[in-house]
Amino acid sequence: MKRSFLILLIVLSTHNIFSQGGIRVDNLPSWEAEKYVKPLATYFGTYFNTGTYHSADVADLFGFKFSIIGMLTVIPESQRTFKADPRVEGGNGLTETATVFGNKGEYYLSNNGFVIYPSGLGLKTVPLGIYQISGSLFGTELMLRYFPTLKFEDIKAGLFGFGLKHEVSRYFPLLPLDISVQLLYNTLSIENKTEDPSDYVKFNSKNFAFNVHASKSIGVLIVYGGLQYESSGLDVSYYFKDPDGIYPSLANKVYDISVDGDNHFRFTVGSALKLAFFVLNVDANITSQTTYSLGMSFEF
Repeated sequence: MKRSFLILLIVLSTHNIFSQGGIRVDNLPSWEAEKYVKPLATYFGTYFNTGTYHSADVADLFGFKFSIIGMLTVIPESQRTFKADPRVEGGNGLTETATVFGNKGEYYLSNNGFVIYPSGLGLKTVPLGIYQISGSLFGTELMLRYFPTLKFEDIKAGLFGFGLKHEVSRYFPLLPLDISVQLLYNTLSIENKTEDPSDYVKFNSKNFAFNVHASKSIGVLIVYGGLQYESSGLDVSYYFKDPDGIYPSLANKVYDISVDGDNHFRFTVGSALKLAFFVLNVDANITSQTTYSLGMSFEF
């Protein structure tokens, strides 16, 4: 397989995360694979639940918005390694090894020779982008994110997401702020399937969030912030190859694992500049993986 990296850059490109030098989940037994990909489950939740608003004001009659969001996510050092647990003789002295975002994997000497843990992608930050469209009617806004399921050589991938937002401050005309509530759901599916069954890997990410956010317009400037509860989950199906021959009774089978991300609460603060139909916004999202976003929107 080609040495490339796929995480659906909707506006930019797609790459293959399953290749050599990429995510080698197929080299790990299920209990180790769960810890290896857990930061990725967290990342998908962080990514999808970012950039969903820059104002709590929703049009009273009709509105339309097209946005392009760029994000930079910081991966903390604690999520770049995990405690190895090979459960075989020789691996007792292992401490930390790389997660999917880490650097080099550790190794130990077993009765069958050296066993090497897979390396990660070597990333401390992850830049990514997404686009979204929104339509509003009578104080309620529907946001959509969509990329059709397409096949790139042996990779099949697609995503769907929506957000439903309602301005509650419209019922309290004396409030000095605009206040809205928002519900978000996003799902991403990536599958690698070739004629060789040992190459099989499938990722299915599901992410949910609910937030309350407020904003204040001061001329062309909008100041906004919000508090959000969120959760993320990653279902992985993969063929365990056991390249070092350590787990013969477990090897050459497809395993299904489910991993919850470390996404719980986030605090967002940002500002936007609105010039006629064009809006430029920037914000910081304080959560398990701190994320900064920059958005460009065309609003009518």
